Amino acid sequence: MKSSNSSSLEVSEDDANELRIALLQEMEQNSPFSLDEFNEILDKEFSVFKNGDNYSYVKDIRDAFSGSLERSASERILDTIPEHVFWDIKKPQLKEEQRFMNPYNSFRKYHVSSFFDSREYEEYMDRRTRKNNIRDGVSTYRRY
Repeated sequence: MKSSNSSSLEVSEDDANELRIALLQEMEQNSPFSLDEFNEILDKEFSVFKNGDNYSYVKDIRDAFSGSLERSASERILDTIPEHVFWDIKKPQLKEEQRFMNPYNSFRKYHVSSFFDSREYEEYMDRRTRKNNIRDGVSTYRRY
């Protein structure tokens, strides 16, 4: 078979195959590695099942997650947080101040009685800061 380019050497396909075979045999003879040892290593790395083993989905999942199940979830979560995050945690040494729930009447527990009462109080305080006198049935004159 002639090559398509205009080279002066004409090499047949059979000659190219024989040359490849001769090169591989020479490399095998001059190699410091044993072919049997190399095949054993490949079998060990790439073999899915050992002799006599059958595939088991449960065993496969157990083997896959055995490393992560050895430790608790909290330990695994804390491992993801860098150590320097915990360096600034300080415990306060002072006693906690006594604070009353109701700033206007300390004997009353809460200054609001329900969720809606608290929202109405917030709106009232907002209108006080903006000096806006808008309310149902009340004029829109500003308070000065």
